[in-house]
Amino acid sequence: MPIDPAGKAVLENQKYLISLQKENKELKKILKNIEKKLEIISNKIQEFEIIFDAAEILEEEMDRRDEYNTEWNPYDDEDFQPENYEDYDIYDDDDDIDNGY
Repeated sequence: MPIDPAGKAVLENQKYLISLQKENKELKKILKNIEKKLEIISNKIQEFEIIFDAAEILEEEMDRRDEYNTEWNPYDDEDFQPENYEDYDIYDDDDDIDNGY
């Protein structure tokens, strides 16, 4: 019994269709896995954004507090030169003391 060429082509096409469906299932699994990983990455990015926002708020608050800190420190003052005063001895002023003579 001779094999019908059309029937043979149909069988080959069915086999090819089945192999394409298997590949499609595998690709769907891969895409689903990629989607899960992208969602995890997106969530981590959102967590970092929250942390960065909080850090920015803290930095602004620290800057605001520094603005109102009016305590003077000679070493922070650009115009103050401490080396001019380091050798000054407050107890070495014998000329200013009135001994009553």
